[in-house]
Amino acid sequence: MIFNSFTIYLIKHLERGDHRYLLPILLASLTLGGCATLADHLIADAIITEDIELQAKPGIHVMNPHMTMTNLQPAEPGDRAKAKAIARELEANIQKYRQVEAAVADGYEPFPPEPAPDLKEIHYINRELSAQEQAAINPAKPGALLYHRSEDDSLKLVGAMFTAPATATLDELNQRVPLSVTQWHLHTDICVPKPLWDKKEWARTTYDGQPLYGPDSPVSEREFCESVGGRFAPVIFGWMTHAYVTAEPANGVWDQSFGHSHPPKHQHKH
Repeated sequence: MIFNSFTIYLIKHLERGDHRYLLPILLASLTLGGCATLADHLIADAIITEDIELQAKPGIHVMNPHMTMTNLQPAEPGDRAKAKAIARELEANIQKYRQVEAAVADGYEPFPPEPAPDLKEIHYINRELSAQEQAAINPAKPGALLYHRSEDDSLKLVGAMFTAPATATLDELNQRVPLSVTQWHLHTDICVPKPLWDKKEWARTTYDGQPLYGPDSPVSEREFCESVGGRFAPVIFGWMTHAYVTAEPANGVWDQSFGHSHPPKHQHKH
C-alpha cells in the first residue's frame, strides 16, 4: 500500500513536469530491499505515454509504424536566426564529448543499453538532463548525444537530441526549435522489455533475427508485445529532434533524415 501511494505521488509530479524529486526518490527506493523493480516501473511510467491521439492531429504525418513527424511549416521572421543560435551554442558545448568515454563519465549511457551491432546511430541518454527538457531545452546541456558507429566499430560524435513532452502542442514545439527549420518526431507503438534497462532482454530477437524491442523492431502491436513479456508503449520519451552539429549533413544540421534507420521489414500480425 505504501508503494502504491508512493508511485501515485511521484507520477502526479511527473505528469505536471515536476522532476525536481525524481532522482533522489529513485535513489532512495533502490536502498530499500527488493525495490529495484519499483524504480524501473517508475522510470518506465515517466517516459511512456499511454493515452494520446495522433492520427487526426493536423500538422503531423505518420512516417512508418514506429514514427510520427511534424510537417515543415512556413518560415516566420527570426526562425533561422534562432535555430542557428541554438546549433552554435550546442556545438560549442558538446565538443568535449567527442570521445564517448567523456560522455559516459558525465552520466550519458547508451539506449538501448545493448545497441544492435548493425545500428549505425546510437543515442547516449543523460536521464537527469532529459527529465529537465520536459520544461525547456538547454543547448549547453542536451539530454542526449548522438554517435555514429564507423566501420571499425568506433563511435563518432555527430550531434545531439532535444526532447519535449509527448503532449506538447505544435506551438510549444515551435517555441523550442522552429518548425520551419526542423521536424520533430515521436517514436510510436514501441515494444520495450521489462525491466526497461535489462541488457539481456534488449538483445532478444525475432525468429528471423530482427530486434524484438525498440524502434527497429517489426513488433508494433500490443497483443504480440505483451505475449513475449514486453511492455507496449504507444509513445516513448515524447517529441524529439536531432541537431547534427558535428556531422555536416548535406541538407544542414537539422536534417532529420540523416542517421535514421529504415522502417522494419514487416510487422507481426495476429
